[in-house]
Amino acid sequence: MEQAREWDALYEEIQAVLRSFGKEDGAELQGESYVYVSRDYLLVSDNWGGYRHRIETSNPEFIRPAVIASLRKLLIRYPNWEIVLALGGSEKEKRPSMGLVIRDDEVIDALEREYLPKQFQSIEYEGSRPLGSRFGDIMYS
Repeated sequence: MEQAREWDALYEEIQAVLRSFGKEDGAELQGESYVYVSRDYLLVSDNWGGYRHRIETSNPEFIRPAVIASLRKLLIRYPNWEIVLALGGSEKEKRPSMGLVIRDDEVIDALEREYLPKQFQSIEYEGSRPLGSRFGDIMYS
């Protein structure tokens, strides 16, 4: 019960942060039917019972330090929680899928910078460490 209450509250707070940086994917009425429209991000709305939210995006703008810091700040009140930000692969850009795990006390960085646009290759996050630097990271690989 507590998990569900926190999940709902944090979902709304994450949504508020993300809306300030872009538009969410969703259904749009076109003619007489709804069509899925891919925009900047998708905050997954399925609560599977864990202490995790997942954001999916193909837009590298969402890995900017300001976005990550804003999300991380939310987790101060939710210390058991994490936010997985998955940056989807792009065949056109020859970019594999990669991402970040955001927690209140750290950011686990699994970005493969050599595949990112030049302006994102030198991005660093305060309190970050590379994926795989701790045994428990195996669940993210």
